[in-house]
Amino acid sequence: MENNKVIDDFSDADKVSSDMNFWDYKGQPQIIGVFKEFVKDSYGEHVVIETEEKEIHLPNLTTLNGKLKRAEMGNKVKIINLGEKKSDKTGRMYYDFDIYIKKVE
Repeated sequence: MENNKVIDDFSDADKVSSDMNFWDYKGQPQIIGVFKEFVKDSYGEHVVIETEEKEIHLPNLTTLNGKLKRAEMGNKVKIINLGEKKSDKTGRMYYDFDIYIKKVE
């Protein structure tokens, strides 16, 4: 069995990283930006917005994506994390959001 021992020889150079900036909705409860697009990912799709500083990818959350379906490319959006809530139907916990959409002319 000694020959099957796993050796941890990984270094920082082996670490897989992403060049996408994801919104930390738990640490930053509000974000404002311009709606860019829905991007397909391995879990469905997620939203990308452009803030004054950089492009931000929003987490792929059912409640968030559902409410943002009303936004069109170029709309200004404001998203506020309302925190965790319990679903009346399923009893499961989920994060809810207030979404504001403004057409930019």
